[in-house]
Amino acid sequence: MTQRRQFLGFCGGLGLGLTLRPLPAFAAAPDQDDFAELNNALLDQCLLPRYEALAVAGESLEGALRRDCADGGLGGAEESKKAFHAMMDAWMAAQHLRFGPSELFLRADRMQFWPDKRGVTGRRLSQLLANPDPAALEPQRFAQGSVAIQGLPALERLLFDMPEAAEQPFACDLAVRIGENLKEISADLLADWRDGPSAYAAVLRNARQGNAEFLDAKEASLQLAKSLRSALLIVVDFKLQRVLGEAVRNAKPKRAESWRSGRSLRNIEINLEAAQALYQNGGQGGFSALLRRQPDGPTLHVEIEAVFRRTRKKLANLPASMTEALEEEGGWQRLSTVRDDVSQLLALISGPFSQMLDLPLGFNSFDGD
Repeated sequence: MTQRRQFLGFCGGLGLGLTLRPLPAFAAAPDQDDFAELNNALLDQCLLPRYEALAVAGESLEGALRRDCADGGLGGAEESKKAFHAMMDAWMAAQHLRFGPSELFLRADRMQFWPDKRGVTGRRLSQLLANPDPAALEPQRFAQGSVAIQGLPALERLLFDMPEAAEQPFACDLAVRIGENLKEISADLLADWRDGPSAYAAVLRNARQGNAEFLDAKEASLQLAKSLRSALLIVVDFKLQRVLGEAVRNAKPKRAESWRSGRSLRNIEINLEAAQALYQNGGQGGFSALLRRQPDGPTLHVEIEAVFRRTRKKLANLPASMTEALEEEGGWQRLSTVRDDVSQLLALISGPFSQMLDLPLGFNSFDGD
């Protein structure tokens, strides 16, 4: 069993037998003070710590790549591989937060161009390694070039699946450039969220008075609720459904996220941990606190909490590698039950949770293709 690093930090027609609960006529929705309190609590205890951890991991990764390349290249690169896993852990905890600074300058795509349905990363990387061009690694040119080779998926290939024909010195230079790029993106994300009077954290805190980004505190809370839904949607649609298909014979393990580094299920475990943190926030000041104050809210909270607990327990008993899990006897079936559980969570959040808190989640960029 692969040891995991711990963090703490569509829906209709799923065939799960879920019934959306009609809301009682006397249900009192949270007011602006409730939503403002929620936003501040999640910002301080959930969002900012994740971006701080990401910035630290980015700096460590860049340093590890430089040291390994100076010591002989990426052949072993154990320090860089360890730093890569730490960076992926930190990114998986923030992957679903696709708003605000994450949307600027294609930062999320530059951090991780995935899913790569057309194999763009492999083609672009192979082309660059086959025809080494030091000018292509000039910082500004690299940052403004193809997002497919700027981030974690390209670095994963260099560390865990290096093309045999690659020229090692140039491959090392490329890895270091990717590390520098990731360090810069991570630092910029944190700065835009946290630093200065125009920081996005201040925009979120001041949403109650209305600003250019949010009409009021409730609209800011809606954005956070959409991020919670996105975390579950990414797992169901992209990380499980695309890999498992509808039967064992349809499984495609090489569609899994981070399959080369053997951490596809570790990613999902951290995604769910981050989603649960956004929902519950340690039981204080999270969405669950608002939900429990609504009529029928405590019952729904118990149901949501139970599915989170059941799903994460199942994942803890699986290898970190999707490929290894699928090779185990009954592995596909076990993963299929995880998919069902996360689908149930998605339905609960998209339906009764959304209704009780009067937060219409609608659609987002992760819906469908």
